[in-house]
Amino acid sequence: MGIRISGMASGLNTENMIKDLMKAQREPVNRLQRSKYSVEWKRDAYRDMNTILADLQNSMKSLRMSGSFNKKIASSENDTIASAKVAGKPSLSSYSIEVESLAKAGTPPKAEFNLAVTDPKIPIGGSDFTITISKDSNGDGTIDSNDTVGVPITVSGANDSLDSIIQNINNAKAGVKASYFNNKLVLTSEDGKQFKVDTSNSNNLNIGSTTSTAGTVGTPAKFKINGVEYTSATNSFSFDGIDLTLKQANVGAPVVVSTKTDEDAVFNMVKDFVDKYNAVLETINKKIAEPKYKSYQPLLEEEKEALPEKTAEKLENMAKSGVLLRDPILTSGLNELRRAISTPLQVAGTNPAFDTLSEIGIGGAPSGKNAYLENGKLYIDETKLRESIRNNGDDVLKLFTNYSSSSNASTKYNESGVAERLYNQLNQVIDKITKEAGAVGTIADDSNLSKKIKQTDDDIDRWEDRLKMIEDRYWKQFSAMEKAMSKAQSQGSWFAQMLGQK
Repeated sequence: MGIRISGMASGLNTENMIKDLMKAQREPVNRLQRSKYSVEWKRDAYRDMNTILADLQNSMKSLRMSGSFNKKIASSENDTIASAKVAGKPSLSSYSIEVESLAKAGTPPKAEFNLAVTDPKIPIGGSDFTITISKDSNGDGTIDSNDTVGVPITVSGANDSLDSIIQNINNAKAGVKASYFNNKLVLTSEDGKQFKVDTSNSNNLNIGSTTSTAGTVGTPAKFKINGVEYTSATNSFSFDGIDLTLKQANVGAPVVVSTKTDEDAVFNMVKDFVDKYNAVLETINKKIAEPKYKSYQPLLEEEKEALPEKTAEKLENMAKSGVLLRDPILTSGLNELRRAISTPLQVAGTNPAFDTLSEIGIGGAPSGKNAYLENGKLYIDETKLRESIRNNGDDVLKLFTNYSSSSNASTKYNESGVAERLYNQLNQVIDKITKEAGAVGTIADDSNLSKKIKQTDDDIDRWEDRLKMIEDRYWKQFSAMEKAMSKAQSQGSWFAQMLGQK
């Protein structure tokens, strides 16, 4: 850089003069910086549009699946006899159910002991003892040496409460479950086999030596479905995708369980799609029609710092406005989305009365002088759509979900259902925007705008090097001037001194 001499001989504010000169020299860099800001704004605006388009596309996944339109609900004409709920995919629209007898659960072997315990949480007192539980493991009805060796549980009268004894029994893996209710200790077999309880000595629990009851065997439910006899160990079971619960016998008076399309579920799914589609259209239409204020340019950092915060924010918003005005990618993308929505389904087997959305109750804005301002917004005729779902569910399903395997692009487009067609068109628009502006969240990519930003950064760096050289040149010129003036002043003083001596 060298030595910089500032106004020592001339008295000039050299530093400020050079700053003023450099302001004019920096104008090309400022233009590049403003251009970079504009490109960054456009990139970010594109990515915002891509985000809402991708969100719409993700929300349409269920709309492309036939299973979403095949949701069923079941209803019984008499819930006091048998109730029904869809759990899978019923194959019939109705089922006749006749209940001969309900299932009766068996009772497991158990042993009950009346206790004189006042508080199950305090130690039981008395001497220590052992509880031994043996199981009839071979199922011959007796507990002998051929059966499971007894599982001993040690009890400390001074330390163990009834609660801890119950916990120890349950943790012993003796095949029984212990519980306490109504001043009774109840032991229940977990595998349906009898067991015996022995204590090592007398104790204040009065257990002694006791063999469990034998238990009882349950009886299955007997019923007919569509005239065919069945049995079930319980009164609740699944049959052909329906969960049935039998509640009382109705011999000779069959109950009909009907299945039908879940109209509310399908309607709400379609309505959610329409609402989201309209929101996306409104956002993008607003963006591509946003006014552009050419007289407002991006503010440089030093310009922002010199302005009040609110003023700087307002000016920047004005400069940002219209970055996607009449953008060709978004404009053509919206046109393609509208075409995907309105083009009739053209494939063999299509009901001509249900080959467009308008025919099932989803159309454009009502006629009127302001209808054109809606820009493709969809409106739902709820009555008509519900009737279509209820009475022509298969046609509605096909209109949305039909898939074409044709290799011909035009044929595939015409044969694809609305949801399938729209999903693919969204994919194309998203790909175009990604190619232009990159993916959301990425810093460095190969998109066109990212390349443009990088090129601008390179140009700015080159200009910064050039400006440094220009500034150094200015300083050298002013320094040379200061040296010359200083020398001239020195010589003048010498002449004046010599003349004064004469």
